Amino acid sequence: MGISRDHWHKRRKTGGKRKPLRKKRKFELGRPAANTKIGPQRIHTVRTRGGNKKYRALRLDHGNFSWASERK
Repeated sequence: MGISRDHWHKRRKTGGKRKPLRKKRKFELGRPAANTKIGPQRIHTVRTRGGNKKYRALRLDHGNFSWASERK
């Protein structure tokens, strides 16, 4: 299936469902969340469009974290 960032999965203004007009395209690709954890630093590089790089922080020593159980 794959993670998609298109708008075809949403409903129309009238509430009706959209019919898929075409297949998914590579530029609509999404990626799973990094779900950063606390621990010794571990960062992976991810290749993006145009040969650029993004960095996924899988583990970090410090940072701004929030837990759903402690959030108000």
